[in-house]
Amino acid sequence: MPTEDFEQIKQAVGKCHNVGVKQVLVKLGAKGSALFTEGEEPIRQPIISAPKVIDTTGAGDTFTAAFAVALAEGKSQKECLKFAAAAASLCVQVKGAIPSMPERKSVLQLLHSN
Repeated sequence: MPTEDFEQIKQAVGKCHNVGVKQVLVKLGAKGSALFTEGEEPIRQPIISAPKVIDTTGAGDTFTAAFAVALAEGKSQKECLKFAAAAASLCVQVKGAIPSMPERKSVLQLLHSN
């Protein structure tokens, strides 16, 4: 299915819901992210801007991992999305996939400064 705009993304996610998937996390790159929970309005999270983007390698993986960590810690869905956005913002400021994965302390510092 085409996913060029948010409406098309919503339609694609609807197909996932139709086959039993209750939640879909969509990473939209520079357009942020969205969490779709069946029967609810999607929660959208804009990016947290980085002063300088050096390398986007690993940003999606960092986002997903940070979201999972926050979710496992019992944070709300909105908090999970914001935590993940902060981690991805820090990630793109460093070259390479592994070296760019931020530590929790750095993510929390960024969240407190925004």
